[in-house]
Amino acid sequence: MINPKVISRIIANTDIKTKLRLAKVIPKLGKADEITRCMLCPNMCLHVCPVFDAERRLTVSPSVKARLGYFSQDYTYEAVYHCLPCDACKSACPMEISVNDNLRNIRAGFDTEIARKAAERIERDLFKNLRKTETEKREGKILYFPGCRTLENGLFTKTVEVLEKLKIDFAVDDLLCCGMPYYELGLFEKFKSAINEVKRLVSKYEGVVSNCPHCVAIMRESGIRAAHIISILQPVKVGGDLSYHDPCIMARKLDVTQEPRKLLEEMGCAIHEPAFSGKDTHCCGYGGVYKFIAPDYAEVVAKNRRDHFEYEIVTACPSCKTALKAIDFVELIGERL
Repeated sequence: MINPKVISRIIANTDIKTKLRLAKVIPKLGKADEITRCMLCPNMCLHVCPVFDAERRLTVSPSVKARLGYFSQDYTYEAVYHCLPCDACKSACPMEISVNDNLRNIRAGFDTEIARKAAERIERDLFKNLRKTETEKREGKILYFPGCRTLENGLFTKTVEVLEKLKIDFAVDDLLCCGMPYYELGLFEKFKSAINEVKRLVSKYEGVVSNCPHCVAIMRESGIRAAHIISILQPVKVGGDLSYHDPCIMARKLDVTQEPRKLLEEMGCAIHEPAFSGKDTHCCGYGGVYKFIAPDYAEVVAKNRRDHFEYEIVTACPSCKTALKAIDFVELIGERL
């Protein structure tokens, strides 16, 4: 990593064009990591950042957060937690840098009150659904892994009913959290403990399906063969005018954009695309842990996205369903079975 004093002088004394040239040239010289490249960039992804759009302060803009992360040696700044795992920045970045991925590693280097309080709220408000949900275990080849957000949104029972009516060979086992909240907060030891429990659970199945794109992404990154539940759903006759909202992680990390639209078409629906769709989708604000860090701003992000739609919204993510007051694919199919 380049000497912080040198970086400070570069930021203070160079113009935008110079910073941009440095951001492109320094990596070729092998002298910088992604945080350094990002902090030297003149905020080229600012226009797509949902957090900046909601909070309207440069402190939480992508490049400035990277700078704060870079200089977090003895102290970590609250702004590095004000980020969503949407990767909108990466999609607009000429260097394909994910600000959240880099900030997550910065968070992991500190034991902060922000992370502790957020984890406490998550364990109290989100994990409670794991404890109170009653279920009967069933055997099958593919494990149905609902995830915390699915339980929170009341989609678990509906999903089981739909899978049964579609005659899918699926199993229901212990209800666990994939550890995503800990992962996003940088609490890596807690995350490792959670994902290892999941690995032990899924080892006896051929694969895993989940309603939650974030659960699927986390499991895949951890070496688990996982897929979104959209891959095993079957069409029923629905019809009508609808809009589909692409969940960020589903579109950008899982590369699933056409499958939901194809399913809607097979169900006889007229699809009305909102402003910003596919991999150019806009975040709902409820992904990751942002709503536990800054709930009021998370709702601003959600409202901004809701304003893009004129028709009833269909989505394939429990967090997006809540944020956008949308209907999930499972609900849409379940109503007609």
